[in-house]
Amino acid sequence: MAYELKHITPEEAGVPSGAVLEFLKRLRDERVPMHSLLLVRNGNLFLEAYWKPFHKDFRHRMYSSSKSFVSVAIGILIGEGKLALTDHALDFFPDKRPENPSPYLKRLTIRDLLMMATPYSVGATYSPRDRDWGDTFFSARTTHDPGTVFHYDTSATTMLCMIIRRVSGQDFVDYLRPRLFRQIGISEEVDCIRTPCGYQWGGSGVLCTSRDLARFATVCVDGGCHNGEQLIPAWYLQQATAKQIDTVITAPDPEQQFGYGYQFWRTRHDGFATLGMGCQMSANLPQYRFSMVTTGDTQGRSRTYGAVYDGLWDLIYPHLEAGKHYKPDPDAQKEIEACIAGLTLPAVCGEASDPVAAQVSGRRWRMEENPMGITEISFTFMGDEGRMEYTNRTGRHTLRFGMCHQVTDHFPETSYFGMQIGTPYGKGYVCQTSAAFAVPGTLLLRCYATDLYFGSFRMNAAFRGNRITLEMQKNAEWFFDEYQGFASGELIENE
Repeated sequence: MAYELKHITPEEAGVPSGAVLEFLKRLRDERVPMHSLLLVRNGNLFLEAYWKPFHKDFRHRMYSSSKSFVSVAIGILIGEGKLALTDHALDFFPDKRPENPSPYLKRLTIRDLLMMATPYSVGATYSPRDRDWGDTFFSARTTHDPGTVFHYDTSATTMLCMIIRRVSGQDFVDYLRPRLFRQIGISEEVDCIRTPCGYQWGGSGVLCTSRDLARFATVCVDGGCHNGEQLIPAWYLQQATAKQIDTVITAPDPEQQFGYGYQFWRTRHDGFATLGMGCQMSANLPQYRFSMVTTGDTQGRSRTYGAVYDGLWDLIYPHLEAGKHYKPDPDAQKEIEACIAGLTLPAVCGEASDPVAAQVSGRRWRMEENPMGITEISFTFMGDEGRMEYTNRTGRHTLRFGMCHQVTDHFPETSYFGMQIGTPYGKGYVCQTSAAFAVPGTLLLRCYATDLYFGSFRMNAAFRGNRITLEMQKNAEWFFDEYQGFASGELIENE
């Protein structure tokens, strides 16, 4: 039987409802751009919260948490006798083998790839311009012995995905579906973004629900065993989630300095985690049969995982460690439910109106040369909503926004990638956009992409007499590139 993820009270999980409520309120009050937060004990949910517009059936991009799925696929293949940790990577790619491979490359093993211990100082490239990420991996300049030092390198996971398909004849998601996903209840709709050369991109591309990630985390917490069946080799999972290599020098976040296993991170308190850009994560404490699952878009924040980890260690973990029993708290439970009902992706803070809005609404500015390629722009304010109309290198566009609240729209650029890196989506990403007057005469706008790809850009538009100045900053991988820089322009008179 699959993990049902039955709802229980926090007290039944050994945690007081007040601590859970404080965790939720902290994330809300600190305006962390979360999408979901799930707390799981013994395969049951004692919290399931989503920030609107997200919901339990939303198929979310998991970014680098995808890597842990790839690791498990490798472990199952090893259990089937089709791979070994000591196998050399080059042996699987006779068609891509360099004419004179370096000794470092010859020594590279599957275990080295799993540990992010490749022989590259800066990592092999995997840009959208590279048509075959296998070719770029094997043609990169090697600098040192593999298997010796940690250097985060998503191309290592790409090679593992290619090996899985070459050995099994299937991409890793399709390989896992009958061997793991169906048994534990992961939805059939799980999919994955593909590389330019057509492989499922396990380095960053898994698309699944937060509940799917919770089920995956729980079976890992359970040592790969479910309903008495060992779905993942226990010895492999024990090694994969243990510290295999040190990360103190190269990991930027303090929470990432507890070591790395096989595509899993170690955490404090003898735990392990799947970590993905923007706070797609599961933090797992096997000794308490506990998992915390989150999704979000915290790109651009100084501590990507800080707020959620702080809440876990400060508010939840002490009760798991204490092992006390708590009486039911119906009043706190009602407060939790009310808090969850009001959660939304944070909108821009400020004033919803300003005298300058009436002065500039519907008027146009001709922009001077700028890195965004914007030649003309206008803003129209209509009560609690507005729209920005502008012309750039890709044409004439309109973006709607809410004043101090989010408006759902499609972003007007259609050339950003879809299900395959390097191939245009053909439509605009679904986005959430809000604006406010942060100071008199200056409009602050933020747009979040909430589609196959997550990212954001923010803009200040400073209105000064007949002049306008724009400042744009983006936090996104491979898109919103046209929305970064400064520009000034002058009002077009006599319209």
